[in-house]
Amino acid sequence: MNPDQLAKRDRLLAKLWAQSQHWQRIENDIKLALPPNLRPYIRVAHIENGCLVVLAHNNMAASRIRMLAAGLLPRFQALLPEIQDIRIKLVPQSSAPEKNNPHTLSETALNELSHTADNLAHHPELAAALTRLVQKHRK
Repeated sequence: MNPDQLAKRDRLLAKLWAQSQHWQRIENDIKLALPPNLRPYIRVAHIENGCLVVLAHNNMAASRIRMLAAGLLPRFQALLPEIQDIRIKLVPQSSAPEKNNPHTLSETALNELSHTADNLAHHPELAAALTRLVQKHRK
């Protein structure tokens, strides 16, 4: 169901939805004021006592935005006059866990699959797929 339709049914949900859209617009406007290469690494957390709190995903982005903060402040103030300062917090993104395939094939099974692939001249795609499977599991 569409979030707009849900929000029309419940006043509290409508208020939360409006707040969410408001902050999304603020974040989008602030990101547009940033250099394009920084945009993917920056998130707007909140505005607290006139201070815009920005989350940086890595040290490079945090350092770069700190360098640019004085020049960016007037742009941000043009968007939201209540912003008086910028504070950058480093919040590293966790990397994706390394894939670990718990499934293994015995050497006998790999040999049989390899032998089967060699005998499938009439089905070259299947033979190629079996060969790739064998090579993947032998590494």
